[in-house]
Amino acid sequence: MLKLFVFLFRAAHATKRAWAVRGANLSCANGEILLVLGDEGSGKTRLMTALAESLASPTKRALSSTRVRGTVQFGGLEASKWDRFQLKKRLGLVLQDVRSLADSSKSLSGLALEEILEPSSGVFSVDPARVLGAAEKSCMILALKISGLYSSLLPKLPSKLTTIVTANEDDLKPSPLRPRYNMLSPSEWSKLILTRMLAQAIYDNDNSAGNNENIENSLMGSLLLLDDVTAYYSEVEEAKLLKELRRTGAATIITSNRWATGRFVDRIVVVKDGAIVETGTHSELLNRGPQQSMYAAKWLQMTSE
Repeated sequence: MLKLFVFLFRAAHATKRAWAVRGANLSCANGEILLVLGDEGSGKTRLMTALAESLASPTKRALSSTRVRGTVQFGGLEASKWDRFQLKKRLGLVLQDVRSLADSSKSLSGLALEEILEPSSGVFSVDPARVLGAAEKSCMILALKISGLYSSLLPKLPSKLTTIVTANEDDLKPSPLRPRYNMLSPSEWSKLILTRMLAQAIYDNDNSAGNNENIENSLMGSLLLLDDVTAYYSEVEEAKLLKELRRTGAATIITSNRWATGRFVDRIVVVKDGAIVETGTHSELLNRGPQQSMYAAKWLQMTSE
C-alpha cells in the first residue's frame, strides 16, 4: 500500500531568512484524500510547494524553498533514494500562484482541446501526421470525466476534442486565415488545467486500469498534490470531484480555504502561520469543540450565521 509520509518537515525560503514551513507531520495513503485547510495566507501553498520540491527535485535555481530537516518518504522509501524519473511519473502536481491560471490559459490558447490534453511519453515527435493513439485518448476522456468537464464542457463544444479554445477575446474576431475559436471562462480554464495534469498522470501510471476509461484504481500508486484546484467549483461539483479522485486510488493531498470542504474528505490538517496546528477527521475535530479546535470554531461560526 502506497503511503506518503512527511515527518517533522521544516523548510526555509531559498532567498530569504524565513520559514516556509515551520513544522509538518502527515501521511496520505492510496485512495485517501487529505485536506490541508486554512485561511488565506496561512501557509497552505508554501507547504504544498515545499513538499512538491522535495519530491520532484527541481534544479537549485528553480527552488523556492530548501528543506532544513525532516524526511519525506514515498511508498516506504525516502524520496532521495527513488529513481528521479520514476518518482516524477508517480506525481501529479497543480501548484498555484497569482499568475498561474492567466499565464497557463494564455499559453494554451489557440490549441485544440485534444492538443492541450494529450499526454506525452517524453519522446519528442515532429511528425505532423501523427494520429492520436487509443491509450492517449482513453486517458484524456478519463481525466475529463474525473474533473467534470466531460459533462459540463465537452457537449457544448462544436467539434468536441478538436475544438480550438482560447482565453483571448481578440481571437473571436472572424478571420479567413484561421479556424473558429471558442472562448473558455476562467472557471473552465482552471478545470482544464487540472484535467491536463490528470490525463498525464493516468498515462504515466503503470496501472492498466487507466487504458479502458474506467476510473476505479486508474491512479493507484500515484500521488496528487492539488493546490486550491476547487476554487472555481461549486459545492456540488467539488463533492463530486473529490468522490471521483478517491475512486482513482491515488493518494491525494488538496488545499482549500473552504472550511465546508472538510465534510467530503478522509482526513484534515489545519494550517496556521505555516505550521499544522491540528489533524483529524471531520467528526473528530468537531467533537473537540470550539474551545479546543480551530476547525470546530470555524464550523460553529458558519452554522451560527
